[in-house]
Amino acid sequence: MRPLVLLVLLVPLLSFAANPKATALARDADRLYKENKYREAAALLKQAYDVEPNPLYLYNIARAWDQAGELESALDTYRQYVGLPSDTTTPELVKKANLAMDRLRTLVARGEADKKVNEAEKKRLEEDKAKAESRAEQEARVAAEQKRAFEAKERAAQQSQQSSLGTRKLVSLIVGGVGVVSLGTSLVFALLANGSRNAFRVATTLEGKTQLEGATRGQALACDLTLLVGVAAAVTAVVLFPKGDQPVSLLLGPTQGGAYAGIGGTF
Repeated sequence: MRPLVLLVLLVPLLSFAANPKATALARDADRLYKENKYREAAALLKQAYDVEPNPLYLYNIARAWDQAGELESALDTYRQYVGLPSDTTTPELVKKANLAMDRLRTLVARGEADKKVNEAEKKRLEEDKAKAESRAEQEARVAAEQKRAFEAKERAAQQSQQSSLGTRKLVSLIVGGVGVVSLGTSLVFALLANGSRNAFRVATTLEGKTQLEGATRGQALACDLTLLVGVAAAVTAVVLFPKGDQPVSLLLGPTQGGAYAGIGGTF
């Protein structure tokens, strides 16, 4: 820490006396300066200089600002001191002030360069952040669009599947109905064939037996044909009916003079 250049006030017989208020302010500033309170010291020295514009006060203000790290203020105050008339300044202090200004100019230039570098880095970081946010927003929009497209595709597939299942169910119901009718018809022919066979057994004439035999054979053939149609239709209906619902049940069994078939399920 460089000490202040205190103003030694001599009071010769033919000289003027220094301003007591300025002297008191300068002494308080010197105390604050020694306590490392440089800004406060500079403020009191400024007041002293306003009361009594002695060049030494101005030089010491620059020294206080210098110690406080207020480079611009110190540089400006040194310039003011060096710019005073030469008969009011001290050559040694002018030399020190010039050296201090050289040092401060270097520090200020370095500080400005660092400031520009920091500002450029800050700007780059902000631009990178903006670009990253823009990319994130764009990726979010693309992801949202892809999600909507996927959901639309899924809905379309579900609707197509439901439509296909509905068509298959309708066809299976129709074919199943055909099977039920065919099996019912087969049962009717089986009953008729059974009745004709019983009548054949009790017939007493050759002509009657011949007729009943032909009727029995025809009815049995019709029973077999309709049974085959009914079974085929029932199997087709079971195959076509959408899975997941209760399956259609198919029951086959022999009867006298033919066969018995049944189909059932939940539609």
